[in-house]
Amino acid sequence: MRIFILYLICIIFTIGNLHAQNSSKGVIKLAQYNNPDLPKVDGTDIWNDLTGWYDPIKKREYAICGTTDSIYFFDISNPEELNLIFVKSGRSVSAKNRDFETYSHYVYCVSDQAFGDGRLQIFDLQYLPDSVPEVYASNKLGKYTHTIFVDSVLKRLYMCSNTLNIGFSAMDVLSIEKPDSPSFLFKLNIPAKPSGGSIFNKVHEMYAKNDTCFLSAEYNGLFFFRLQDALNQTLLGSITSYPEQGYNHSSWLDKSGKYLMFTDEDESLDIKIFDISNYANPKFVSSFNSSPQAMSHNAYWIDDFAYVSSYHDGFVVYNIKNPAQPEKVAWYDTHPDEPEIYSGYKGCWGIYPYLPSKNIIASDLTYGIYVLKIDSQFTGFGPTEEFQNHVQLYPNPSQKYLKLNGTELTSKLQNYVIYDLTGKTVETGNFNQGMDIPIAHLVDGYYMILFTGNSYNFTSHFIKQSAIETP
Repeated sequence: MRIFILYLICIIFTIGNLHAQNSSKGVIKLAQYNNPDLPKVDGTDIWNDLTGWYDPIKKREYAICGTTDSIYFFDISNPEELNLIFVKSGRSVSAKNRDFETYSHYVYCVSDQAFGDGRLQIFDLQYLPDSVPEVYASNKLGKYTHTIFVDSVLKRLYMCSNTLNIGFSAMDVLSIEKPDSPSFLFKLNIPAKPSGGSIFNKVHEMYAKNDTCFLSAEYNGLFFFRLQDALNQTLLGSITSYPEQGYNHSSWLDKSGKYLMFTDEDESLDIKIFDISNYANPKFVSSFNSSPQAMSHNAYWIDDFAYVSSYHDGFVVYNIKNPAQPEKVAWYDTHPDEPEIYSGYKGCWGIYPYLPSKNIIASDLTYGIYVLKIDSQFTGFGPTEEFQNHVQLYPNPSQKYLKLNGTELTSKLQNYVIYDLTGKTVETGNFNQGMDIPIAHLVDGYYMILFTGNSYNFTSHFIKQSAIETP
């Protein structure tokens, strides 16, 4: 009996060590910030979502993060320092949920599952790191809002599960034509079932590409709408029955628009990929997860990779170049409890993978804010260093078009994707050596452009500026 107990202890110790030794792969921590004395909800939860912002004029990177009662602004231009520069009131208190989106040099902030003075807040980021004035705070368009999404092309702000003083809306659409003074455009009209009642009641989170919106509607599934205006709203299709179905949380498109990836916010349920090339007949492609008990939260599809906040398992990267065979390639456990107990909502809540530095910022509900760096061997397409050293995007800033310089390396590139400041896909296209890439139609601002080939990629940034001063 004694030998058996010793043997069992050895097994437990070995398993524990295996987990500890595998708490990260291909990802290193550059910096971390936490204050365990901050107000908590549910015993241990301090932090919630976050976003990033890059100042193209001053060439500085920032992280904007939420706690139960405040909004934190970090200068992460030197990522190993994670410099806290401002803490602003989030108006509401004991907030389990805050959400953030940036547009131009503004950040939009909302809260939910909270108490007190809930409202939509807008901060002007252009004066960072010296100041960050609050330029809008009102509950007229939303008191408590679960999530928001910015479409920079149509200049829209989507307010999901939006509680107002006069009632509740599954989703409202606002105009941000004037970014610091949003205005109401229209609300989502939800179709009725043949038997009566709405096909769903809440939009938990959504993704938009132009006026086509992909709405995660909790246990009712995922719905595709074309939303032109108040009078032109069309249900295009839905995914309401699928393997390992649960609480449909959020979705993201690949660059082609053919594939949709989404998460179900329940323990042990996989991330799913569907082929939606025919909206009326979506087809299941694959499912994947970081571990059998894990619960995924937010997932972003960037080129051939999925970047996921996976609660107890932390930040996880998958290679999904072949959507039918996703492969886990890198990770960092932000929630290093031993042993890990997969119960409740603990661990990595949010990530932001769109900074020019390619550093990742992540929030853990208990352990704070992380700046992480991924080893390029796990997410690179091949020997891209030669591109970064010898290929140049010009003119920059530009009014009408972009070009790559004439090196023969550019002949290896075949496609391009343009992202806005929030990481949303603005445009995709085919690329041929020597071609002009038109950008006159884009809104003035800062963008990232990714060129890809069979084994190569090249990333750069540019400023679209309608009026360029000449010396």
